[in-house]
Amino acid sequence: MFGWIKGKVANAKKRVRIAKEVNPRTFRMMAREISELADACSQVCSPKSDMLKKVDRIKGEMEQLTDLTRQPEFKKLSVQRRMELRESMIQSKEQILESMQAAPSPTKLMQ
Repeated sequence: MFGWIKGKVANAKKRVRIAKEVNPRTFRMMAREISELADACSQVCSPKSDMLKKVDRIKGEMEQLTDLTRQPEFKKLSVQRRMELRESMIQSKEQILESMQAAPSPTKLMQ
């Protein structure tokens, strides 16, 4: 009997976690964070690099996503679609962080 209750509690916790992850406010916070990282990356990357174009594209997509999350149609998207979108945002964030780490140092002198 306690196993059944434990299972119900675990399912409820999972539903609450997923609801928080697919909340429009959470998407706006993630988009703002990714935009800030993109700004930092654009300052670190060389102006002629292809990564700078990718970062600018990601920034534009985050602005579009922020606008989309404010519309009622966003809530009509299925949970699966919103989870896929969340995974895509996490991948974009990782790409930006990797490009920042791969960027050459601004000076050759040790600080």
